[in-house]
This record gives sequence, C-alpha cells and structure tokens, in this order.
Amino acid sequence: MAGSERSISSRIRKHPRSIRDVSLSILGILLFAGFIHQPFPLLLLAIAGLAGTGAIIAYSIRDLSIPKAFGLDRYTWKVLLYCLPAIALGTILGILTRTSFDVSLFPARITGVALVAPLVGAIEELIFRGYIQGHLHPIGRIFSVVYASTVHTCYKLLVILSLSVPLQFDFFFLVAWTFVGGILFGSLRELSGSTLPPVIAHAVFDVVLYGGLATVPVWVWT
Repeated sequence: MAGSERSISSRIRKHPRSIRDVSLSILGILLFAGFIHQPFPLLLLAIAGLAGTGAIIAYSIRDLSIPKAFGLDRYTWKVLLYCLPAIALGTILGILTRTSFDVSLFPARITGVALVAPLVGAIEELIFRGYIQGHLHPIGRIFSVVYASTVHTCYKLLVILSLSVPLQFDFFFLVAWTFVGGILFGSLRELSGSTLPPVIAHAVFDVVLYGGLATVPVWVWT
C-alpha cells in the first residue's frame, strides 16, 4: 500500500500541468453547481465558473484534436463491442433506480425528456470521463476513475443542495449511487479505451429513468 501511494505521489509530481488544469476546471464546475440556482447577481458566479471551465479546458487541449481530448478518437471493434454491455449497464442501473423510487420498471410513455436528458448525461460523460479521467490517466487508471467519479458525485450533490427550496431526497442514496455509477462508467472508459461506451450507458440510464417525465428534473438540466 505504501509503495502504491508513493507511486501515485511521484506520478502526480511528474504531471503538475495535468493536476493544475484539472483542478482549475473542477473549481469552475463546482462554482457553477453552487450558484446556478441563485438570483442575480450571484448567478454571475455560476456563469463565470462555467465560462472559466470552458476556457481552461480549451487552453489545456489546444495541442490535441477535439475527439482525442474527450476520448472519442477510437472507433475499433473493441469499442463497438463494449457498447453492448454499456446499453445493458445503463438499462440495469435505470431499472434499479426506478425500483428504489417505487415506480414501474420502465416509463409508461416516452416524452421529450427522453431526448433532452440523455444529451445532458452525454455532456457530463465527456467532461468527467472524457476530459478529467482522460487527463489524469497518466497518474494511474484506478486513480483517474475514482477521482473523476468523486468529483462528479460532489457536483451532483452541490447542484441539489444549492436549490432555493431543498428537495426531500435520500442524499446517502444519491451520493452512493452517483459514485458507484461513476466507477462503472469510468471502468467502461478504461476497458474500452473510449468515452463512447460510458456516454451510451449514461444516455440509456437517463432514458429509462427520466424518459416518461413531463419536464426535465432540475438536477438533470443543470
């Protein structure tokens, strides 16, 4: 264990630029999450955080192609094959989540939310599994998966906690389920070598979970 910790520490010291870029982008993301529900002028902090994150990511990937920067540059048979378990994983996670909410296993009908929610989920995967996890990959595969999942969980929790009217929500379930889902999606990213499978898994999850709603939940939209 001590040897592993020293190895990670030494890799972190060897990649200060990656740590800096990821840390600054995360700071902007959390600033956005913490103030997106606030009235003007505090809302400007959320806008500044989002704009700052975009600028940091754009600067840090200036020498890379867009697909490579977000883990979408590989379309091999291996990647395509991993899309099948990705669909199964998204479906299973969606069903299990609906079961915990004591609703039917699948939506009774499909609404426009089935188009919007997966797009939001796909963007989250490109940021957390594509950019953050990919940027930290040189430090260690397990480290990058756990780190990206932890940050994603903090983001989701902060979005809900920042609502002007607190939701009656099982926050332990939210934290645990978001973290576990992030680990599974991150593992798909590592095993397949591409962000495409986790994007598909998250999109399927959102369709199964939210596809029958009349409006997009506030924590999904933000």
